[in-house]
Amino acid sequence: MILLDGKTLSEKILASLKPHGSLHIILVGDDPSSVKYVSLKQAKCQQIGLTCLLHHLPAITPTPDILSLIDALNKDPEVTGFFIQLPLPNHLNKSRILDAIDPKKDVDGLRPNSPFVPAVVRGIIRLLDEYHLSVAGKTAVIINDSDLVGIPLKKSLEKRKATVVLCNKKTKNLPEISRGADLLISATGVKGLVTADYIKPDAIVIDVAGGDVNFTDVAPLSSYITPTFGGVGPMTIACLLANLLE
Repeated sequence: MILLDGKTLSEKILASLKPHGSLHIILVGDDPSSVKYVSLKQAKCQQIGLTCLLHHLPAITPTPDILSLIDALNKDPEVTGFFIQLPLPNHLNKSRILDAIDPKKDVDGLRPNSPFVPAVVRGIIRLLDEYHLSVAGKTAVIINDSDLVGIPLKKSLEKRKATVVLCNKKTKNLPEISRGADLLISATGVKGLVTADYIKPDAIVIDVAGGDVNFTDVAPLSSYITPTFGGVGPMTIACLLANLLE
């Protein structure tokens, strides 16, 4: 079993970037995971000398107020790119909000058909490339069928000639389907969802959510696996900044 070390690779990517312009972040509410993740992104911006400004709004902020902020960021020539930290509070119209982002500034690839590869997808693909793991002719099972992760990741893997099966946490016979995967990617946010009975021997296992995979249970069966922490998370941040600076 070999660990897919996203932490070390992310530092390598960050060291190659030449900072210019500015990144803006919109955070609505105080979801603990979102607050933590935004602070990590701010820290990486500071590390490479990139200007980063946070727009932290109360959870009760109405959709029109957020749309007004997005419009201002779209029009401001000093703003190189920006993103909205997800998830948003339930009362907000997520589709309207994401669709309002200027495609040229959508550096996290949040819009449908964004010109940018979503940072999480780019991070996963870059991690596979670093370890020379080809998916051509292999079966990939993704336990996430969202517009933000599963669907764009499916497109990226299919371009590399993989056969891709999209599932979600409620899919019937999920362990059986997952056991057919040469590459298993889980991004549900359900702690410990993926156990040994989900794993084909010598499969590549990627835990996007940081806790979906029961690492102790699964690692002995895997050929390559991300750690619970230090896998996809730091790669997503590094690839977000790479999108911005490119």
